[in-house]
Amino acid sequence: MREIPGQSGGGMTFAVSDRGLAEAEPEAAPLPAVRSAPDDRLRVAIDARKLRDPESGVGSYIVNLVQALLRQDAPPGLLLVRTRGHRPIGVDGVEEVFVRYPAEIALTPGRLAPALRGHRFDVLHSPFDIAPRGFDVPVVVTIHDINWIVNPAYNSYNLFMRKAGGFFYRTRLTDAMQTASRIIAISHATRNAIVEYAPWHEPKIRVVRSGIDRRRIFPLPADEAERLVAPIVDASHPFVLTVGQASPYKNHIGAVRAFLRAFADRPEYRMVLVRRPAAGDRALDRLLATPAARERVIVQSSVRPAVLNALYNRARVVLHPSFYEGFGLPLVEAMAAGTPLVSSSVSSMPEIVGPAGLLASPANVDALARALVAADGDELLRSRLTAAGRERLALFDWDESAKATLAIYREAVRHPRRAD
Repeated sequence: MREIPGQSGGGMTFAVSDRGLAEAEPEAAPLPAVRSAPDDRLRVAIDARKLRDPESGVGSYIVNLVQALLRQDAPPGLLLVRTRGHRPIGVDGVEEVFVRYPAEIALTPGRLAPALRGHRFDVLHSPFDIAPRGFDVPVVVTIHDINWIVNPAYNSYNLFMRKAGGFFYRTRLTDAMQTASRIIAISHATRNAIVEYAPWHEPKIRVVRSGIDRRRIFPLPADEAERLVAPIVDASHPFVLTVGQASPYKNHIGAVRAFLRAFADRPEYRMVLVRRPAAGDRALDRLLATPAARERVIVQSSVRPAVLNALYNRARVVLHPSFYEGFGLPLVEAMAAGTPLVSSSVSSMPEIVGPAGLLASPANVDALARALVAADGDELLRSRLTAAGRERLALFDWDESAKATLAIYREAVRHPRRAD
């Protein structure tokens, strides 16, 4: 995942995430007031430097986790580690400390401990795969995926970046897993991948799924969704929606091919592809330059959050044919909007989608096309998928995720070296 900084301070930022290049709201969403709690409550330091990009996958994870922790009956005291140049959150009961170093730099593991001297906390949570060293308190690390370890080619079209990124993330992920007292995996698929790579860490892994922020993605009245989407796609055009950052593992070329094959005889259909343009994706560039794709595939490099919600609502089908995911946020976003899903039969997708979508091999364009035709044209199937999605959303509740995470903090404090 890469961040593209905007203006510092209270200005806009941009983030490449599972939502593509999404135009972020200024800073983070408002946080609730902390409920009363005794002075001796658990104190948790959270490395929240990616909170400046609440539209990124990790930024969204941080802001929603913090909000949900503050809603708990016995909330912990929170110390958020932020990057200098960004405005304070300003919430009672939340202390903030500002450091010079961005999140994903080689200096992070060794430089954070000196910056936090003099601050009291019982456990440190690193929510983005890199664990700082030099603390005498237990460290909890959230691992979203080990994509760079599984296959660096999934993450970049550039050979040098594959090698450099592969070395950086393999080193940092391996170090983070070794440093952590507890590892939070955001899916069983991520847990299984960690165990396959480093089976000796299995006793300290706990699976806590991410949630869905239903204030951001939710059902809209049809006329409201239509109004918001109108500048992108006309009301006369049904469309398939694909959302994701421009990395090879997202399989956007497979998505476009499947769409064009599925609706070859339906010229009124369109595809909306929300992704940042990626240098080096020559195969997709050539496909998008063909007459059929130029006429029917609408590429959006950035959308406002309200428009993203409207796109999910107005789409006939959400297509998410990734080769690999640690979780797959667009999957639960489609469920929250009540839109049928077509996704991959590999990695975390079957676990997250369950009965709420149709699954096919991401390498099989014909199978993806057949699934698109079925999810679009069979009204009974559409109703069944939508109902299953609504029911499945209960598995992705941030309050429950925060409750489980809080229990892991307490476990790590009680037994910092033992995980059984």
